[in-house]
Amino acid sequence: MSLRALLLPALAFLLLPHSAPALTVADRDFADLVARAEQIIVGTVIAVDQGENERGGPMTFVTFDDLTVLKGDVAPPFVLQIHGGTTRDGVVMHVPDLPTFRTGERAVLFVRGNGTDFCPLVGIWQGRFTVRHDAERGVDVVENHDGSVITGLAAGELQSAQRRAAGSRALTLDEFGDLVREELAHPSK
Repeated sequence: MSLRALLLPALAFLLLPHSAPALTVADRDFADLVARAEQIIVGTVIAVDQGENERGGPMTFVTFDDLTVLKGDVAPPFVLQIHGGTTRDGVVMHVPDLPTFRTGERAVLFVRGNGTDFCPLVGIWQGRFTVRHDAERGVDVVENHDGSVITGLAAGELQSAQRRAAGSRALTLDEFGDLVREELAHPSK
């Protein structure tokens, strides 16, 4: 086998894009999420914009309105500032595993360090819950980062199940809010 035949596949491998390693994030239980959050809000995404911070670094600005504030001081509209995105000069920075948002979606956010931390959600994806309307029950329910519905709280841990799991009853948004209010009133940590 020629040297060229050996080097071409090796060179092609080196030139292929490689993905960055996944983020390593400490597990946060429910009490930790509530305690660490400076603000806890429920809101609807009205805009997702790419831009840059004051130093010219790529940022994504997610604007929320129709807010319900469970903790902290927040005035509408609320803008979540996440590092990464595309600047007006075309500089792109993608941080794997950071949550992404779509206009029109509703979410519960546990926020800390907005404008200073690279991802201002407590525990990255652990501090973001999606609100989905359950047409069958006629209520809004809460889902975690992998699309599993939140079914309750046991021993300080949020319990979840796949949407169609037999016997699983998703917590409504109001019930989830009650869990937050209860933890704020009687902290378990």
